Amino acid sequence: MKRIPKGSYGYTDAHKKQQLLKTFLFFLLPISIFLVGYLTTKTKENYFTIVAVVGCLPACKELVNVFLFWKRRSIPERLYEEIASHAKGVETAYELVFTTYEQSYPVTALVIVGNEVAGYAEETRELDWKKAEEHLRAVLKHNGFFRVHVHIFRDYRQFLERLDALSAQEQENLPFTPDERYPGFSREQVIREVILALSI
Repeated sequence: MKRIPKGSYGYTDAHKKQQLLKTFLFFLLPISIFLVGYLTTKTKENYFTIVAVVGCLPACKELVNVFLFWKRRSIPERLYEEIASHAKGVETAYELVFTTYEQSYPVTALVIVGNEVAGYAEETRELDWKKAEEHLRAVLKHNGFFRVHVHIFRDYRQFLERLDALSAQEQENLPFTPDERYPGFSREQVIREVILALSI
């Protein structure tokens, strides 16, 4: 199964399949251990049962991941292609879900240009997007990126207009100290990695 990295188009569907397979395999191992113990000793009261029960813990962790992604889908290809055609030459990320203590915020696409981070959210639920923006700004500030403007658009046309404006503008020569965690990465690429670390 081809691994699609987080932040890329198609990540959600690929990750969901991967988690389902991992969960199946992680449960298969303790079940096999339990059966070996039961068939050889003819009783459940043996060390194999203890090992099997403990072995279920990683499987349960994987199962939680399956539930987190169960209702989520990758964005339609048509939508991805349209956004990508407007985002030539800029750092992008797709299919993100940011979590805070109160809420999760699904973001369809995100672009990073200089001190500007612009996102688009298709989400139909009424969420406090200002809190999501504040959360992203705070995390970026904590990582040394000050005065970064973050805006999550709910209107698709407005997002595309902002994307066109950002793609057309000249790159600012902003101060940047390379991050030893991401050798060879540009400022925008490091910001993208920080943002991806926030997404499930």
